Amino acid sequence: MGLMDKIKLLKSKFETAELYEKETTIFGSQTSYGKKLNLSPDEKSKLVKNLTPREKETFLILLGGYSLKEAAKQLGISYSTANTYQTAIYKKLHVNSRAELIINFRDLWETREE
Repeated sequence: MGLMDKIKLLKSKFETAELYEKETTIFGSQTSYGKKLNLSPDEKSKLVKNLTPREKETFLILLGGYSLKEAAKQLGISYSTANTYQTAIYKKLHVNSRAELIINFRDLWETREE
């Protein structure tokens, strides 16, 4: 396989990934604190089910209003590990900040408390 063939292959993979990303984009409306996703409770639950068990624990602690440092302490892990979990959670749930996480998923926390 020549260099040009490799470049064409990489380009087609990139375009395919870009197309997939556009197809799976979740749209929302902008608030003063971040975007509000247009998701039903079932869709939110499906997104949360994609989290690993440790990410779910971190997710619930963050939804409870704890800082990342406090979450790490509660889970008995290092801050950098908690940060890695937080990054994965944000990516999987399509949010960019703690405010967006709380805006979009606090109803799951309220349901959990009942």
